Amino acid sequence: MSIYKPCDIRGKVDGQLTPRLYRRWGTALGGQLRPRAKFVIGGDTRASTPAFMEALADGLCRAGMDVVELGQLPTPMVYYAHRRLRAQGCAVVTASHNPADTNGLKWMIGNRPPTSQDVAALREAAARRQPRRRRCGAGSRRELDISYDYVGWLQQKWVEWRNARVRIVLDAMHGTWALRARRYLQAVFPLAVILVIRDSPQPDFGGAVADCSRAELLEALAETVDHERADLGIAFDGDGDRLTLVDNDGVVLTAEEATWVLLQSFGRQLSGKAFVYDQTFSDVVPRAAVQLGGRPLVERGGHGFICARMLDADALFGAEVSGHFFYGELSGGDDALMSVCRVVAFLADSGRSLAWWRRRCPRAYVTPDLRVPVDPRDHQSVLEHVQATWMGHPQRVLDGVRIDFPDGWALVRGSLSEPALTFRFESRDWHSLNQLVWRFCDAMPRCGDALWGRYEEVMGNPCRAIGER
Repeated sequence: MSIYKPCDIRGKVDGQLTPRLYRRWGTALGGQLRPRAKFVIGGDTRASTPAFMEALADGLCRAGMDVVELGQLPTPMVYYAHRRLRAQGCAVVTASHNPADTNGLKWMIGNRPPTSQDVAALREAAARRQPRRRRCGAGSRRELDISYDYVGWLQQKWVEWRNARVRIVLDAMHGTWALRARRYLQAVFPLAVILVIRDSPQPDFGGAVADCSRAELLEALAETVDHERADLGIAFDGDGDRLTLVDNDGVVLTAEEATWVLLQSFGRQLSGKAFVYDQTFSDVVPRAAVQLGGRPLVERGGHGFICARMLDADALFGAEVSGHFFYGELSGGDDALMSVCRVVAFLADSGRSLAWWRRRCPRAYVTPDLRVPVDPRDHQSVLEHVQATWMGHPQRVLDGVRIDFPDGWALVRGSLSEPALTFRFESRDWHSLNQLVWRFCDAMPRCGDALWGRYEEVMGNPCRAIGER
């Protein structure tokens, strides 16, 4: 698989990524800005990150940039520094929630995330034997600790709720929020009791994958919340920009439930405002936005795509099914710790528990992503077959194809991380969902049997609905 994804770069440290590549990427990114422009960089806790950050900074400096080096810290803090310092660009050396033997690059020029065309241009620039250089002289490099400024911003923003009495368990998953999140939240909410697990930053994430969207990795957090009788549990991913919520009953909230709760936290502030959501969400999510007076705008999944749509639509809030939550006040960006503060403030204002709110989220009969091995060379022909088979039904083409049926929908798209197609289905109840998936599989001679097998394996029998807990 190519390291160049639609809106970022990710690859294996051994065999795909080298300091030389990062140096070339730095030179190419710096070449897009005027000489002496300010460029902020940071990275995650992976063992390969310091060497790659050093090469990236060197490339940016060769392109005449004034580079501000933040060190190894959560991705949202890099974005904060980018806004706070009014820098012209920023970059983060990270592979997010992917395994420790991978790494990558996220970046922004101005306040815009990269498009697919920008990624392609960076690929082309890195492939040149002699990268184009300006005759502007070398730039400069300096280190900066942004943590005190970042915490001060959170304290000022949430000062009205500083006396919130809440009991929280944090799971940093040995990622970038380790040794940070507890201290920062304690500064914002001095009366809170904050407990932590997996709170040491480790290059290999403790031998696991720091992916907070995988339920099997959240058992320790859920058990700790239940044992400690906490009000709230929070899990972060490897680079700290995604989160998953656990309620006071020790139940892990689905992406739909977490998004529904955050929508409720805005209340009538959402009236007339745009809300951007990932196309893989259950219809429960856009319906909730409409009920609050908002204008739901669907977008393909991917941090860069949601962020760009947030900017273009001047949206108040946005959500991605992977656990990214976006805010208009952050120039369309996301910040997992700010989302935690919002949830704490909402629970304090409402006087209700997170479990109380979760139980009021409408049920959604939706599958998770079902990945079926399919040669990438065959992806387009399968998608065309799907479109032709269901030609009489409404279709949406953002990333892959979504087919709308009277009793639900089906979404098919290519996987970015493996040679597979990803399927997702929703219907009005479990019986209808089974029928919809069976009907869809029956019309897919190339991979229908494998899809049905995957559906049975993942969903089990009987299936459970969101909210049936």
